Amino acid sequence: MSKLPPRIIASRCRALLTAAALIPAVPAAGSAQTVLVHVLKAETSIPVVGALAHLVRGDQSVVRQSLTNGRGQALFVGIPEASYQVRVEMIGMTTVETESFEASEGASVTRVIRVESRAIELEGLDVALASDRCTVRPADGALVFQIWDEARKALAVASLTDERGRFRYETVKYERQIDRETGVVLEEERSRRGGFMKTPYESRPAEDLAEHGFVRKEGTRNLYLAPDASVLLSDTFLDTHCFHLADPAQAPPGLVGLGFRPTGEYRSVPDIAGVLWIDRETAELRWLQYTYVYLEPERTSPEVGGRVDFERMPDGTWIVREWWIRMPIMAVQPDFRGRPLRFIVRYQQTGGLVVDIREAGGRSLGRHARTGGVEGVVLDSLGAPLQGVRVGIVGSNQQVFTDATGTFGITGLPEGRYQVRFVTPAVEAAGYDLEPVRRDVVPGEMAYLEFYVPSMTDLLFNECRDVAREEETVVLAGTVVDRFGTPVSEATVRVQWNVYDFSGVRNNRRGTDLRQIPQFLEATAGPRGSYTFCTVPAKARLLLRAWTPAARSEEIEFVIPEHEIGAVRTLEVSPSR
Repeated sequence: MSKLPPRIIASRCRALLTAAALIPAVPAAGSAQTVLVHVLKAETSIPVVGALAHLVRGDQSVVRQSLTNGRGQALFVGIPEASYQVRVEMIGMTTVETESFEASEGASVTRVIRVESRAIELEGLDVALASDRCTVRPADGALVFQIWDEARKALAVASLTDERGRFRYETVKYERQIDRETGVVLEEERSRRGGFMKTPYESRPAEDLAEHGFVRKEGTRNLYLAPDASVLLSDTFLDTHCFHLADPAQAPPGLVGLGFRPTGEYRSVPDIAGVLWIDRETAELRWLQYTYVYLEPERTSPEVGGRVDFERMPDGTWIVREWWIRMPIMAVQPDFRGRPLRFIVRYQQTGGLVVDIREAGGRSLGRHARTGGVEGVVLDSLGAPLQGVRVGIVGSNQQVFTDATGTFGITGLPEGRYQVRFVTPAVEAAGYDLEPVRRDVVPGEMAYLEFYVPSMTDLLFNECRDVAREEETVVLAGTVVDRFGTPVSEATVRVQWNVYDFSGVRNNRRGTDLRQIPQFLEATAGPRGSYTFCTVPAKARLLLRAWTPAARSEEIEFVIPEHEIGAVRTLEVSPSR
């Protein structure tokens, strides 16, 4: 056994970069030969769990590959007679390869391999020196190669895990509509599924992606595809993309990035450019972030792309923990010459996250979805806590109610920017919407907010702020509902009162008439059954009613004092007899 000499790495770079490619079928042997590999840490002799062991023939082709188990063992059974080597790779450790050995008929071969911590640490790399250089197939000794080599190991294990389908995933998939300007989630639908699944998002073979692109037309829709681990490891991808070190100024804390972009030789089909982000301390792959390039100009945006998060399991396997793809939603309008102009109106984001993972035997490996949430307190205009306020997320049916202390909490939200909506019975009865509050949700954290519900006086005043009003007038607002409390739109609402004509009255004369002249205002209830009158006289006896072609309400009589800004009234309509 010996460490792999540095001079040999360059000649075997191609084999390293493609170690996770599909392995060709091996012809059946007349008798079974077995190779058992024990992988230990050189410093402590502790078994190494999750190391990737390759059984390699003399021509450097990979015959089998396996991950070491909890005892640091990898077993290759039923291999044909031949001369072999075993190569072992592990993130953060040196790659080690044994000397050649013969697997003769009926033989059982055992090899103990000791791996050392990697001498070159990413923590000390000065990526600024090479951040603008881009080379196809990273070369031996370069900073790019050192980072790629660590990322490649995680991708190779993820590809192997995916190929074997050994885990049962419970996932949550979501479809979102996102505002183009603010990034706020406008709508969201979720669904859950489970089963022994491979990569949860749709990919295609590397050759197909190179020929037809990462975006293609399917019927009336555009299909946006993401690269899985096997695509990133393929010869086709490596030969059509160049690699460089990402700008350190753009790197998240504690991470170093390996960027890639198309070589420019295949601009006829949509492609991807992105960054593999790697932990500086542990050299573990964290996530892939990418954008789509070579799209039509009107579809091109830095927001059109995706992200794939990776996670190392306790047994050394790697899985896709979370993922999303963001696609443009287009609209058409004529320009100043009447020609159709296409532009992005919003984004559709399709994504998913792993909620639970189980082995084939049913043992749970724990919940792995790193979600966040929003929590806080709701207060009235004077600072007192409000109970029973409905708090929800715009575009989602998820909602909670505040408790006696005015507090609330909404959990299980994937990372993103949300609008938090507040509804109180009084505000709802007036037919008004309180302005939602935006909050960014970060995985593993609860965003906090305090929300002050404005007084009804403030709401009524603001509703008629821009309306010219005479003195001694007040605001009347409310909603029209049916007997089940459902808002009734398009209902006619009338408020009526009398004014008095004193012109015909003579002092101390009997028989003169004091004329009452009816006055009224009418409005049509909006989509939520709401109505507002901004110029209703104070101190007058008001008669209020509503009707539709098929229903009408009882007439309500009341007076609004002049010292109040206005009043709120709900009208219930019943079918006409």
